[in-house]
Amino acid sequence: MPPQKRFETIDGAELYRRLALGKPLVLLDVRTGTEYEERHIPGSLLVPLQDLEAHIIDVPDSGVPVAVISESGLRGASACSLLAQYGRGPLLNLDGGLKEWPGPTSEGPDSQRHHEHGLAPSSFLVKNFGLLPKGLALDLAMGEGRNAIYLATRGFDVDGVEADAQAVAQARIAARRLGAPIRALVGNVEDGTYIVPIESYEVIVVFNYLHRPVFKDVKEGVVPGGVVVYQTFAMDHAGTEQSRNPERLLRPGELREVFADWDVLQYRELAGRSREGEARPIAGIVARKPR
Repeated sequence: MPPQKRFETIDGAELYRRLALGKPLVLLDVRTGTEYEERHIPGSLLVPLQDLEAHIIDVPDSGVPVAVISESGLRGASACSLLAQYGRGPLLNLDGGLKEWPGPTSEGPDSQRHHEHGLAPSSFLVKNFGLLPKGLALDLAMGEGRNAIYLATRGFDVDGVEADAQAVAQARIAARRLGAPIRALVGNVEDGTYIVPIESYEVIVVFNYLHRPVFKDVKEGVVPGGVVVYQTFAMDHAGTEQSRNPERLLRPGELREVFADWDVLQYRELAGRSREGEARPIAGIVARKPR
């Protein structure tokens, strides 16, 4: 009888697809610290192979698949075998290692306690997806398009708008790679190069962006019965400034005030963390426009 297979392999394109679609995954990088700082997949946890057994407790053991990343796949296979001995799994070894990874990479250190993948959709959007009416969606200030792409792969017709032309170019590349057609536009609501059309969208999403005059535009841009999903960084309840520009931070309870005349489906204010690992409060709302 052949021995039971203790881990599977996954190619770079499939790993990228799962992350972009918001599939739960832990990314475990078992290369050296020097290799990691030179280039790594955003949000990956660094535990070098030579330290793995001593730090096995640092690898999340929640039943979520662990994708192991090495430079060429060899160290990844060794790490998977070791993790299997400790009962961890499911385990996926990145076939060919980081050399075969088709997605974006980061430089420098990441937070080792907060695994948010820069190419994955917002967890707040994924958790509240069932509240969204299908149809035409707008991702305003979309960055590199992670939420726009997620909506497109889930049946939405999507416009994505972003002021950074380089980010728009990256969004278009990612959308083509994942077979997720989006209309990615360069535009800025602050200088008038993009104006949200009135009553045109079933859904508008805004993440990690605050320009208070846009609240009115977003509310007017949704059709009656449509939904807005808005989440960004905030001040804490003591009013402490957590940013160099407090004008870009929500006040406590501000989103509830903005959407007080709508049906609030979900609301949260909690301690969050930026992609750089900095602890920062965030606030988010899912609100439906009255018919």
